[in-house]
Amino acid sequence: MKKILFVLLLCFQFAQAQDTIQPSKLSQRKNEVRVNVLSLIAFSKMNLTYERYVGKKFSVGVNGNYVNSNKVNEDFDEGNRDNNPKYEVTPFVRYNFSSGTKSSYFAEVFAAANGGDFRETKRLNDAFGNGYYTIVKSKYSDVALGAGAGYKFYIKDRLGIEFMVGFGWNMLERDKSPDALSRVGLSVGYRF
Repeated sequence: MKKILFVLLLCFQFAQAQDTIQPSKLSQRKNEVRVNVLSLIAFSKMNLTYERYVGKKFSVGVNGNYVNSNKVNEDFDEGNRDNNPKYEVTPFVRYNFSSGTKSSYFAEVFAAANGGDFRETKRLNDAFGNGYYTIVKSKYSDVALGAGAGYKFYIKDRLGIEFMVGFGWNMLERDKSPDALSRVGLSVGYRF
């Protein structure tokens, strides 16, 4: 029993030493760029992120994405959906809950400037007062506020893998823009 306890204690100390000695290289690297592979594969959404670490617990960054999916465009043109999001620029602030630097749980708050196309059916009158219906397409721009949470870990002090879930709500043009925005992703990044 004493041997098992000694081995477990030794393993625990080795694990702690790995988390305190190795991350010194990682903590010196303050910048990271990421690509969200889940949104690229599932939604044809190009999603890039830049993050800057400003301390042990905080980081700031900006995320940008652009969507041009044939399926979403077809659904929009056929009238199956009334808005078609095209772009989103999202600055964020993150707080790291974990004490280690090789892996961490985090929470973030963000604001998102987003826009796209809007489609609606309107009733118009001709010169003789006869009514008819037509499809009117317009653009929308909105700002959303939201929050998210996630988990990140590093391989070889440079390659980061991140899973994140977050939601925000549009505030300005709620009659044209989507009510909610999601920030869901599985990202691969490089820290330098």
